[in-house]
Amino acid sequence: MNDAAFLPASPNSVARFFDDQLQNCRYATIRRRASAIRFAHVLSDLPCPIGHSDVFLSMRRAARMKGRRPKQVLGLTRPLLDKMLAACPDTLSGMRDAALLSVGYDTLCRSSELSWMRVEDVHSEPRRIYIPRAKNDPFGDGRMAQITQGTRDRMTIWLTQSKIKSGALFRGLHTGKISGTHLETSSIRRIVKAAARRAGLRREAIRLSGHSMRVGAAQDLLHQGRNMIAIMTAGGWKNIEIVARYLEHAELSNRSELLTSSSEYHPEGTQF
Repeated sequence: MNDAAFLPASPNSVARFFDDQLQNCRYATIRRRASAIRFAHVLSDLPCPIGHSDVFLSMRRAARMKGRRPKQVLGLTRPLLDKMLAACPDTLSGMRDAALLSVGYDTLCRSSELSWMRVEDVHSEPRRIYIPRAKNDPFGDGRMAQITQGTRDRMTIWLTQSKIKSGALFRGLHTGKISGTHLETSSIRRIVKAAARRAGLRREAIRLSGHSMRVGAAQDLLHQGRNMIAIMTAGGWKNIEIVARYLEHAELSNRSELLTSSSEYHPEGTQF
């Protein structure tokens, strides 16, 4: 910015850059760019400007003006999922969409993890899927996730009809022909929204995204009485704050239902 040197970047130029970004960017975007700047300096063995007081104050201004709370997507809970699965057509794309939605819900995967899935990662006995890569798994340790028999059946139908034997599990379709490469995360988001609209969930479709299966499954686990550790293990989370944010809406909804039911029930003799 303003012909300032990029490597190494001065704290003052980085602070002014972040202040300028406040006009059009969210706080989460500024944080990602701060991480990118830090990474570039570390790789170049240069002193990092991100820890300087000028940059720290600039980030504080961004947090106060924009707010640090990210926008929450709508969770694709079981009732919504069942409606969307029932509306999937008996076509090749419909079979793929049904398998994708089911796998995403059962495994609590991010859209990027669904994109990276391979046929070789599917285990028939027991019903499991190996998730080799994740955003919070930089060393590729991976994790195993359970799937239901219904999800297994939908995947079998998709793989049988598509004749995919190896490689990317979920692929794009163009004029009825199957792509040789994996689906992009943006395509997964569009598939989720399109499936919701087919099911008549037009209002919900606006708030759904490729992460909605992950959020909705976590919320359902909470309603089933699972504790935080069990939910974090199921979804591969390592940060409890992120999980708590996902579950907040489910907890508030549950409390609202309890308050509504309690206000409607008035035992005999109760005085108001």
